[in-house]
Amino acid sequence: MILLNNWEKKLSSIGIVYFMIGILFALIYSLFYHWEFLSFFSPGFYAVVLTWPIQIPGFLLDLQTYGLTGKTLI
Repeated sequence: MILLNNWEKKLSSIGIVYFMIGILFALIYSLFYHWEFLSFFSPGFYAVVLTWPIQIPGFLLDLQTYGLTGKTLI
């Protein structure tokens, strides 16, 4: 029983950290793509929160191509 509790604590800690990183990434993502304020309540925002590891390569490519200004750097 003690081993199961330890496993549950580790799993819940991993889930909490994953969600916190997702929230931070989604905030940066929404600021970069100029989402409106109410978009924080949209399903798209929470899709980014839950799928942030999949979103990272495309976001970094856009950041590298367009920079923070949104204009082509190359």
